[in-house]
Amino acid sequence: MRATNGWRVVPQRPYDLNVICSATRIFREHSGVGSMTQRRTATALGAIEKLGLRLQSLRQLQKTTQSSLARELGIGQTALSHLERRDDILLSTLEAYVEALGGQLHVAASFSNAELIPLIGNSSGLPQEAPKINPVLEDPNQPLLPHIAAPSPMPSARDVIFSIRPVHAAKILEGSKTVELRRRFTGGVRPGALALIYSTSPTSALTGTARIKEVQKLPIPDLWQKHRAAACLKKQEFENYFAGLKLGYAIVLNSAKPLPRPVGLVELRQRFGFEPPQSYQYISADIRALVM
Repeated sequence: MRATNGWRVVPQRPYDLNVICSATRIFREHSGVGSMTQRRTATALGAIEKLGLRLQSLRQLQKTTQSSLARELGIGQTALSHLERRDDILLSTLEAYVEALGGQLHVAASFSNAELIPLIGNSSGLPQEAPKINPVLEDPNQPLLPHIAAPSPMPSARDVIFSIRPVHAAKILEGSKTVELRRRFTGGVRPGALALIYSTSPTSALTGTARIKEVQKLPIPDLWQKHRAAACLKKQEFENYFAGLKLGYAIVLNSAKPLPRPVGLVELRQRFGFEPPQSYQYISADIRALVM
């Protein structure tokens, strides 16, 4: 398994570590008898080896096209097609994919002598059952996914790194831009979380930090009316970016400051195995320590 910073997660204790992913609220309610194609696709989930192909099956069950999902994720259709053929995917990418389909990703660690420990997602959203995989569908009209037991509550706030165009990154660090708008965002980030600013090409460097004051999910018209000044965007840019969406996210930032020196992409790759995200991703403890 690969963590969001590109490093592989290796258990340091002699326990059997099982990481279980459960996507909830993925499937729409179906009326009448489900189609044979839906039932075959759902049954095939347990037999598919590549994680990317499992995601493709989820997308098809949700009746979402590659082109529409690619627009929602802010990537090209070709990039999405490559993603759906991979078996090694960043957790941040996996979470973004599931959320773009209308679901939530839950990841937990299971030990032989302890309760399940949540790594991603809130414990309140997890099914209240023992871990199991359903070999057959109890209801032929309702596809099922593997479930995991509800773990003990634990803090879920996480720090993130944003990929931002240099002109906007500079405005954030000088204090004139205090809102970053996104087509999608995660529920795992809480007020006070650290936001690292990665300035994209041609700067290609980690240039500063800020704190997340709050995250607002609003209808697109309200988003523009409330945050147009703080977002430093022209109306046409805003409309092009949110085309086809009904809701969007405003990440309100404060305490922005530049780093003593920019950390270039070459150094980030060599030291941390870092690759710039399309939109955002969670940061590792090593990268966090670099700026604290």
